[in-house]
Amino acid sequence: MIKRLAPDISTRIAAGEVIERPSSVAKELIENSLDAGAKTITIQTEQGGKSSFVIEDDGCGIAFEELPLAVERYATSKISEIEDLERISTLGYRGEALASVAAVSRMEIRSRAAGAEEGGLLRCEAGELTLHSRTPAKPGTRIQIEDLFFNLPARRKFLKSASAELRRIVQIINDYSLIYPQVTFRLFEEGRRILEYGGVSCVSESVERRWGSESRLFHSQSRLGGLFARLWWNPLPDSRRVTLTLFVNGRRVQDAAVRAAISAADGAAYGEWLALIELPPEDVDVNVHPTKEEVRFRRSQEVFRIIHDNAKAIFARRHSMSADSATPPPLFDIGEAQSGGGMTEGEALPAYSPNGWSYTSKRESRPFPSRASSPIENIFTPSQEDTEVRALPADKRYIGQSAGGFLIFDFPDALAIMDPHAAHERILFEEICESFKENVAAQRLTLPTEIPAAIAAEASLHEKELASLGFLMKEGMVTAVPAIRGKGHLSPTDMLRSALRGIETENDPAKRDREVWWRMARLACRDAVKLGRRFEPEEAAELLRRLECCESPYSCPHGRPTVFLIENKKLMEQFER
Repeated sequence: MIKRLAPDISTRIAAGEVIERPSSVAKELIENSLDAGAKTITIQTEQGGKSSFVIEDDGCGIAFEELPLAVERYATSKISEIEDLERISTLGYRGEALASVAAVSRMEIRSRAAGAEEGGLLRCEAGELTLHSRTPAKPGTRIQIEDLFFNLPARRKFLKSASAELRRIVQIINDYSLIYPQVTFRLFEEGRRILEYGGVSCVSESVERRWGSESRLFHSQSRLGGLFARLWWNPLPDSRRVTLTLFVNGRRVQDAAVRAAISAADGAAYGEWLALIELPPEDVDVNVHPTKEEVRFRRSQEVFRIIHDNAKAIFARRHSMSADSATPPPLFDIGEAQSGGGMTEGEALPAYSPNGWSYTSKRESRPFPSRASSPIENIFTPSQEDTEVRALPADKRYIGQSAGGFLIFDFPDALAIMDPHAAHERILFEEICESFKENVAAQRLTLPTEIPAAIAAEASLHEKELASLGFLMKEGMVTAVPAIRGKGHLSPTDMLRSALRGIETENDPAKRDREVWWRMARLACRDAVKLGRRFEPEEAAELLRRLECCESPYSCPHGRPTVFLIENKKLMEQFER
């Protein structure tokens, strides 16, 4: 038998479509604050927003008489006629956000409208109004949500840990701070300040603040009629996925076509992307999803084209750079090592001299080549005192180098052709892996490096775990990094990003260290010599010897072969011998 659902049931069902977790609350209420013209938005959470979430802004406020309407479903000040749905220019318009939050929490709203002498107070529980009275209040609006999903225990049970939910809120604030640079955003967790953004004048400055200035960022923009698109790319060296943050007319959304347009421009579009699309409100339909995270373009082919063209322009600019200039120089000086990060008593630390790094390995002792000189230095030249030991065995002889840069060796039973880039990647990878087999020492930086805003909050949340991995931080600066072999030109920020990505990827704390060093080793691969670089015979011999010392010498960390063998038997057959 068909029957009408009770109001409390239908209300909770509708609320579940809009509010999934504390970060959903953050998104909806931040959008309300931005629509209200707020210049400062402050958020305070407890247990990642699960037990308490407070947002306060200095926007236009809500009139006392309208406070009960604010928590009534489908009541809004942003549209009034059916035609308004065809030209929505505000972030909110459905009249569902506050009603949905109120239905699954205990909510209090304090607000004072612009020009009003006093404010108002509204309280409700599980959607039921319990108090509406006048009260002194600051201009703007303060909303406090307690015990989210207290009346939906099944939904509450599926929430993640407090730190995981807090990271989602940080991501929301990070994203909105990118395109609203004139707004100050603050976030506090249980009284501790997690982040604060503000004081920049344009999107480009906020992008650099978020992604940092250590690696080169790429940007392109163009206009096609009334369609204007801007695109930024941060090609993270250890990333194997496309992370896209997309805003359409200031609204944070997801769109598969935009992602496809970027990937179609280049198959290796890995890294972080920010895409801003501005177009007339009547050319985009935002009324297609309860959370307003999806849109439909009326001219989707034009959107694909403009994003695709901008992505191609970015890739053309990147690939026009020489290999040497594409790799940033070392961004920090290494000072003395200090205790921390799990360093054990009596553990040998790497030492630096003009001739390069030297380490004591369980397998052998060998100097690590210096990277302090020019890009064409003899990085594989053995030291004078070790020349005799390092001579190639008589049964292996270096022949020369092909025009394409491959190294050719004569082995007893085969002709060996080596890809020096892949081989060097394997060497760097295993040297870093070897470092992480034992507790890693912390290597103090002579010049501390500022932590980019994009990862500052996350680094603060995982400060103790990062310290166990060799990262030491103080007052928003990286003061020490893991003293690991083979990191070459890796900046402290690159290393920190990789560590945080590993922590985020691996949920099991017992396995996180392995995920971290694996990512950092992959990151070091970009420091390998480039194919086409000219080798001296001694360098080629040293590269082969170091490759033979690897546990898995036949492929690079990405799976590409390092050496290709042509057996003498095959050669004889080819020449009909």
